[in-house]
Amino acid sequence: MKPDLRVYGEVRGLPPEAWAALAPDCPFEDVEYADGTLAFEYEGRFLDAGSFLEALCEALPPGGGGHADVIDNDAWTITRYALAPGRCDSQTFGINDVLENTKNEGNI
Repeated sequence: MKPDLRVYGEVRGLPPEAWAALAPDCPFEDVEYADGTLAFEYEGRFLDAGSFLEALCEALPPGGGGHADVIDNDAWTITRYALAPGRCDSQTFGINDVLENTKNEGNI
C-alpha cells in the first residue's frame, strides 16, 4: 500500500541540547542526528509534520537552517518548507506542477 504522506528534510546548526529536547516529540521514523545536522524521513499515515517543523525552527540558533518537503499522496501536493531560526515558511504546489518544470531536463 502506498503511504499517504512522505516527509524528507535536513536541518543544519541544531545544538545537541536542542535536539535532546525535541527528540521525544519527533514524529518521523527515520532520524539521524550528528554534528549539528538533523536528517529525517517519514513514509506512512498522516501526521502533523508542520507542528514539529515549527518547533524545530524555534529551537534553531542564528546561522542554523534547513528545508523539508511534505508530500501528500492523496491530495497530490508537495509542501516545501524553508526552515530558519524562529521562522518556518512554506508553499504548497501540485505535484504535477513541480514535475512539469523538470520534465525536459536532460534533453538539452
